[in-house]
Amino acid sequence: MNGNKKNNKRFLILGVGNILLRDEGLGVRAVEYIKERYSIPEDVSIVDGGTGGLNLLSLIREFDHIIILDAVASRSSPGSIYRIPGKDLPKSPPLMTTAHQLGVQDMLAIADLEGCNPDVVIIGMEPKDISLGLELSNVVREMLPRIADMVAKELKGFGVDIREKTDRA
Repeated sequence: MNGNKKNNKRFLILGVGNILLRDEGLGVRAVEYIKERYSIPEDVSIVDGGTGGLNLLSLIREFDHIIILDAVASRSSPGSIYRIPGKDLPKSPPLMTTAHQLGVQDMLAIADLEGCNPDVVIIGMEPKDISLGLELSNVVREMLPRIADMVAKELKGFGVDIREKTDRA
């Protein structure tokens, strides 16, 4: 048994969003940031879910614990960060949903109806700019280390040994 595993649980870090709309792509940019800076144990999968919507249902069925990274439309200050347990999602600020995309909340509701109930936590951030463009706004980009730290803390809470890389090439 691998020392990183606790009861053979599988963990997923899922970044969602549309990278063509600047800060709406926060989740995708956050998983890129984490992949670059952290050593990811074998019992943790990290996935760029983009605007996968309903196609992500088959993916989430494979995991016991899921951390979803996404933009949150709460009308708070840009860069505000939220930790939303899955059970609180129905009463939380809405996650971003671009045109023709099934939202994360809808996807999780369908999974629940199908009897798939992984432990889910959303880590989200208020966007500043969702206009056309590939770059994150400065305020959102500057908060990526905090998002990564929150993901690491969530995983460590389950006994997962995730660490920052000491040297990045």
